[in-house]
Amino acid sequence: MKPFTLALMLVYLLLDAWTPIEACAQTTTDAPQNKNGAILKWLGNAGWEIRAGKTVILIDPFLTRQTAKSGLEWKTDEDAVLKVVSKADFIFAGHSHADHIGDVPFIAKKFDAKVIGSRTTTNLALTAGVDKSQLITVIGGEKFDFDGFSVQVIESEHGEAPRSRSTRRPKFEEITKPWAGPLKGGDFVEGGCFLYYFTFGKHRLLHQSTAGFVEENFTCVAHGRNGQNL
Repeated sequence: MKPFTLALMLVYLLLDAWTPIEACAQTTTDAPQNKNGAILKWLGNAGWEIRAGKTVILIDPFLTRQTAKSGLEWKTDEDAVLKVVSKADFIFAGHSHADHIGDVPFIAKKFDAKVIGSRTTTNLALTAGVDKSQLITVIGGEKFDFDGFSVQVIESEHGEAPRSRSTRRPKFEEITKPWAGPLKGGDFVEGGCFLYYFTFGKHRLLHQSTAGFVEENFTCVAHGRNGQNL
């Protein structure tokens, strides 16, 4: 599946009308408070920016656009990131591959943002120098009420990827503790996948970072057995 097509499938807008999506990554200044919902901007890959009032939420922001090479130290393209990202209060990580969280440590340190993700995501962030006070580790099933929005964490799984003449899910790997660094390309393992179900007043939004999902977990939320109805 082409990245653009996949990215458009990752966010579902539910209930009422939202401010139209900006389909390309461009430099933005702080948006005025939007009383009608939120402003969404696609950042490429699975990345999105959500501006709800004065709050800026990023999901899987990856702007470096380089492949992580296993044995080499990972370097964020800071100029590329700062051309697009001007503020971040919260960063949500769907899973821990480099094309989802490679730029997260830099953004978190630059803007003092909270990072929400798996144990692998938070351990990689610690290794990269993000302060522990900025990190929230999730395992699925949590619900958080932040100022101006709430979010429910839904445990998921990675979608299948093409391998030679077949498709299969990437091997599950996890980072269980931080180290002295630096981060290398091979350190960005999956570490667990999550969907995030956001509520902004009467508006709701579901982000899915990859094509896979656990049907039972998704169905429970959809039918209101673990939160609001979809």
